[in-house]
Amino acid sequence: MNTLQTIFSRKSVRSFNGHLSEEELSNILRVAYASPVGRAMYENVHLTVITKEELLNKISANAAEFFKNPAMNPLYYAPMYILVSAKLAGAADNVGYSNCATIVENMALAAVELGLGACHIWGATIALSQNAELVKELNLPEGFTPCCGLILGKTDAVYEEREILENRIQTAYIK
Repeated sequence: MNTLQTIFSRKSVRSFNGHLSEEELSNILRVAYASPVGRAMYENVHLTVITKEELLNKISANAAEFFKNPAMNPLYYAPMYILVSAKLAGAADNVGYSNCATIVENMALAAVELGLGACHIWGATIALSQNAELVKELNLPEGFTPCCGLILGKTDAVYEEREILENRIQTAYIK
């Protein structure tokens, strides 16, 4: 698959049937490490690879409580959640959040290439960041805030190039 096919085939996958191999995880992490980070300040981002089922369940239950919907499972029973945290310079640190989002998108595109299921996770991450006790269980470096994440796993989902509507995002031209 070439880069454009990968991008045009990417979708959120929310059904999983197995764990990543060590090689698959290694490739996903290598893509994360290759991601651009503002001013090359890689020390301001942190990855936490979570596969401990008990912790995944706690994070999901926390989000269900946060969103007042006990029936939801915002991690979709994924066997892995890669949390991306940043050392933010205030709540409006666009660079910090952008760094994390770029890392997650790169990993999501690699998942397409590898035929793995992946979904960018915001809601559960927001809920997590509001629960100091749960954040403490992550052993994040001092001063880091959970910003976004990616759930991953083996899947039966198939990636196929999809039609991309050109008017999907309003676009202004200034000539």
